[in-house]
Amino acid sequence: MLYIITSLADYPRLAFLGVLAYLIAILFAIVLHEMAHGWVAYLNGDYTAKMRGRLSLNPLKHIDPIGFLMMLLVGFGWAKPVPIDPRNFRDYKKGMITVSLAGVICNFIVAFLATAVYAILIACTKSVDLTIYVGQEISAGQYAYFFFSYLFQFSIIFNLTLMAFNLLPIYPLDGFRLFETLKPSSKYVDFMYRYGNYALLILLIGSSVLGRISPYLDIFGMYITFVRNVVGKLFGLIFGVNIL
Repeated sequence: MLYIITSLADYPRLAFLGVLAYLIAILFAIVLHEMAHGWVAYLNGDYTAKMRGRLSLNPLKHIDPIGFLMMLLVGFGWAKPVPIDPRNFRDYKKGMITVSLAGVICNFIVAFLATAVYAILIACTKSVDLTIYVGQEISAGQYAYFFFSYLFQFSIIFNLTLMAFNLLPIYPLDGFRLFETLKPSSKYVDFMYRYGNYALLILLIGSSVLGRISPYLDIFGMYITFVRNVVGKLFGLIFGVNIL
């Protein structure tokens, strides 16, 4: 987000629209991810999330302050976990698997749809010169194109980032919940319940520190970038646009 502000310092209105698009994309990625968990839990017979008001598009019900700050600063983070009670599931194993996968599948679908809409935007404006030159007076159409172009690109990036992040088999992420369901009795599961939060923190901080020495030491960043680029380029090939 700071990059948007600094790179568009000479165009405060564009900077404002860029930051607004950034925030909207983050909030929708987080909110829809958590709502997907709660909604699929509801379909499996658990009404806990619904009773606690978590099947809502209100971002205030889902935002974790630290996780949201991380999203603003580094482009990935987390929200408040949606409360579920697996004892209410009609089929425990099916319920846990589908609820665990609901968030990442939702992010995948949103990124796919955002790519489709972005491709339509590009196609509709292909014959129009919307390039902004230094000192040029910017038209309303250019402002609109700038905002929606950034909004859909950020939506693709953040949803794919959130998807990749949550697929990690580290407690308390979705990937761990899926692993635990498929292999509940294992030393790895016991270890994660005890030290998973610390392991995740060490991975994030360690990769960030080592990444300053060499990008090849940033294991976490390389993983996120790999997943995001592979899926993003696949979407780009499908719709004929370059997004990443």
